[in-house]
Amino acid sequence: MKISKLLLSFVLSVSLFTQVLSAQMASTGVVLGESDTVSSKEKLVQILSREDVAQRFEEMGVDSKIIEARIASMTNEEASKMALQIETLPAGADAGMSIVGAIVFIFIVLLITDILGVTKVFNFTKPITNN
Repeated sequence: MKISKLLLSFVLSVSLFTQVLSAQMASTGVVLGESDTVSSKEKLVQILSREDVAQRFEEMGVDSKIIEARIASMTNEEASKMALQIETLPAGADAGMSIVGAIVFIFIVLLITDILGVTKVFNFTKPITNN
C-alpha cells in the first residue's frame, strides 16, 4: 500500500512538470518551409478570379475590373476582415434547408409537449397524464 502511494505521488509530481502539447494540422507549405505571405488583397483577388465566382458576378452585371479596383482601394484591415469572413463561411450552406429544419424542430417540440400534456396544439395526440 505504501509503495503504491509513493509511486502514485511520483507519477503525479512528474506529470505536473511536463509541458502540455497541442496537435494541429500542418500544411504542406509549413512542412516544406515555404513562406505563406499572401496578402489579404491577393487572396480576395484569387477568390474572385475563380471561374464560378466570376461567372456569378457576370450574371449579376458586375464587371471584374470594378471589383479589382475596389479591392485595390481597400485598406489592409478591411481586406483581411473580408478574407477571414470568406474563409469562415460554411461551404454550400442552404437557407431553405435551415428553415425546413427549424420547422421540423418546432413540430417535434410541440408534439412532445402535447404528449406530455403541457400544451394542446394537435388534435391527434393524447396526453399521457390522467386528468
